[in-house]
Amino acid sequence: MGSQAGWCTLGISPSHPKNPTPTAEYVLGKFVPISRLTHDWEFHSDVTLSPAEERTIVREPVQAIPAAIALRLGKVRVLAVAYIACLDSGDVVCRQKPSGEAHTAAWVESPDQINLLLACRELDAHDTGFELLGSAAELLRPRLTPSELAAYTQMLEEELRHGVRGEIDEDALTAKQIYLPTRGGRRARPQFERYRDISFVSTTAEYIHGLWHDVQIRVGPEHLPIAQLRRRMDLMAELFPPNEGYRVFDEAMDKDEATEKAE
Repeated sequence: MGSQAGWCTLGISPSHPKNPTPTAEYVLGKFVPISRLTHDWEFHSDVTLSPAEERTIVREPVQAIPAAIALRLGKVRVLAVAYIACLDSGDVVCRQKPSGEAHTAAWVESPDQINLLLACRELDAHDTGFELLGSAAELLRPRLTPSELAAYTQMLEEELRHGVRGEIDEDALTAKQIYLPTRGGRRARPQFERYRDISFVSTTAEYIHGLWHDVQIRVGPEHLPIAQLRRRMDLMAELFPPNEGYRVFDEAMDKDEATEKAE
């Protein structure tokens, strides 16, 4: 670990692997465990980050992840890299910007741990931190219990019965719009389950995002009404309670909900 002009290199591997390196091979490298996170997760970096970047990319987002979610995921090793290229042969870690498609995050699971790779050279620190939350949410989805999945399914079905058209983000909205025209057809259930899974991941990521710091509530026909947004956050808090010292809502959301009801 060294420093240069106020910047520090965090968790650099003592011997760099070849470049580019398939992600499955990259995670087998030897990494110096110099930084431990909340939930006993580990952080390593193959890029130079400032202390502020390290806090925003990984330390603060991980602190906001509810312990119940972290327990479900088990041991996680977060690896900051420059770029993750998407090739026909699979994802590879690169030190130079790839000319083709690239990912902002990828993961390799093993019996012992999840290796979560974050590309840190295309997004700003906050957006990379949100990619970490989105990855945690996506890793949580297949680990849900039947009762947790049923609770989220029931909530979505109730929203649909009440004609709620918006969604939590663009990905969930697209999946919802694909599903809605097929509700009476033979493909309705598979389309619904795809929509439900995408919606769950997006909602979970936004829930943890709101625990991390105050977020602006987006309004409009493409977004969830505040009442439905609050119900989703209430459900997430019931399933995966916030850690001590964190809260789901701030006063601004309470005021916005009161205003919407008045209108």
